[in-house]
Amino acid sequence: MDLKIKRYLIKKMFDSENRVIAKKLKFAIPKEIIKNNEDLQFCKFGNKNRNKFFYVIQRKKGGGFFSNLLYVLNHLSISEKFNFIPAIDMENFEGYYNEKIKVNKTLNSWEYYFEQPKNFFLKEIYKSKNVIITSNKIYKNYKFRAFKKYKDIYRVYKKYIKIKKDIFNDVNKIVTKLNINKSNTVGLHWRGTDHKFLPNHPQPPTRKQIFQKLDKILQNKKITKIFMVTEDPNYLKIIKNKYGNKAIYLNSFRSSKPSDFSNYNRKNHRYKLGRESLIEVLILSKLNHLICSESNISDFAKFMSQNNNFKIERITNTRNSKNPLFSFLKWKVKSILPSNFGGY
Repeated sequence: MDLKIKRYLIKKMFDSENRVIAKKLKFAIPKEIIKNNEDLQFCKFGNKNRNKFFYVIQRKKGGGFFSNLLYVLNHLSISEKFNFIPAIDMENFEGYYNEKIKVNKTLNSWEYYFEQPKNFFLKEIYKSKNVIITSNKIYKNYKFRAFKKYKDIYRVYKKYIKIKKDIFNDVNKIVTKLNINKSNTVGLHWRGTDHKFLPNHPQPPTRKQIFQKLDKILQNKKITKIFMVTEDPNYLKIIKNKYGNKAIYLNSFRSSKPSDFSNYNRKNHRYKLGRESLIEVLILSKLNHLICSESNISDFAKFMSQNNNFKIERITNTRNSKNPLFSFLKWKVKSILPSNFGGY
């Protein structure tokens, strides 16, 4: 922990707007941190908190909501290992969910949904002497899936992730209103749109695969509801047509155009995308059974569940190639072919 590694670094900390310029710094830092995170920035912004080391987690641009959460968990694990004080900066390092105006009195999109892990805020941290800014790269030993068997990330999840109370309140209101519980409801997450062609992502299940799983579960007469989570309006329509009023769902944003998720004429659209996704996963986590394709949403539904009997049935198809057109054509063909001829 006290290995003395002298390292100088002068870099612009943020983007071309130059909101903050990192100064020269020389201080002790564990060798393992430097070895596995070559692009870490070691910064001095002032002389406050001289005996504390802050670990600012950033993911500029980043990915989807739960991809970002998994990224934060991985870095919280590092921070805890070396006894740093973590904070998440998704204000100066803007990502997919940032709005141009304040939401809930903040520009930090992390704080739209979560509390900071410690009682330190960026305003104070960026006046402090010892500040580490994380790399935006994936480092060695990174956990790419949110599984409870990865005890390091599950431990920091339980310790540091504090979801805003208003989100929990809304979840409880929805569950009560729709009469959702683990005895009468099966969860369904059916990811579509860009998963049909997105490089290195699993191809989505076909309707035949989904129907086979649901029909088997619905043989249990106690199951009277299907809580449907999908970003694809066509998939929602398929389930409604097949299962009628057994299908229940939230009025979350859906579109068959992937570009609509980043650019759409809805007030606080990006903030709402993250909030809607988090609420849906929290509801899924309250159930006993989830049918799903492979995704961070389904992973986190189980990861966040406090139900030891939570059962997840993943429909795992082949992964897309690097060629989007070839991947889409492959999915089309395999969704039509019978399974004994190589179809899904």
